[in-house]
Amino acid sequence: MNIWEEAIKYLTDLGVSRGLAIAYLIVGALLVVMAIVAFIMWIRVFITYNVTNAKKTSSGKTSFEVAREALDKNGLQHIKVKKAGFFRALFIGNCYSITRKTVYLRRGIANKDSITAVGMALQKVGIAKMCESGSKTARVRNSLQIVGLFGPVLFIPIVLIGALVDYLLFSTFGTFSFVAIAIGLAIVIASFVVTLLNIPVERKAGQMALKMIEESHILNQEEIELVKKVFKAYIIAYVCDFIVSLLRMIQIVLEIVMNIQINNKN
Repeated sequence: MNIWEEAIKYLTDLGVSRGLAIAYLIVGALLVVMAIVAFIMWIRVFITYNVTNAKKTSSGKTSFEVAREALDKNGLQHIKVKKAGFFRALFIGNCYSITRKTVYLRRGIANKDSITAVGMALQKVGIAKMCESGSKTARVRNSLQIVGLFGPVLFIPIVLIGALVDYLLFSTFGTFSFVAIAIGLAIVIASFVVTLLNIPVERKAGQMALKMIEESHILNQEEIELVKKVFKAYIIAYVCDFIVSLLRMIQIVLEIVMNIQINNKN
């Protein structure tokens, strides 16, 4: 008996139907593969980002300068441009904060005259412009960024807490467990929505940044092509993240159904 059949037998012995067991194992395998692909794509982003960040712009303008000029030109004088703090840079990175009305740039590109610095600064200006002009897609994505970041890892702890409360109070699987599952699912769904919205928001912001670059002539054609490579690497990584998030959500649903079958058997 091979590993595949052993895994199916293990699950069916617990009370899971064979079809559900096979579906769960297939989704799990796909999830592992896509997680590896996503990791590789983010390595590609890191390399492209840093290689281009080592190249200075022909115009000599810094990220702070071009961001300030672009914001003022678009009537967004109230929006500030600052260097991101340690935790913001670590968990969110370059971003626009709706609540603080500020474009935050990582230390590596803050006030730097590199191609990456200029490209990413204007891309975040694009997101700021989308949010301030009333784009619901951009505002929802930006408002839920923290949920999108931590949502996938919170499901299991939340469910375990619910199950523990039920066990301590009632010595059985009951109300608190179901409530915890519902809360966990809501967070996972919100995280999935953020991952889904990352693609159109980041792509649109990239297009806006390229338009601002071409209109202002702050980069030559060769530099523009390098900025496009950085933006493209990010979009591919976001697509991979979306697939991973989708597979993870399917896996969670399958796990819930499996647990119901196991509990019914017992």
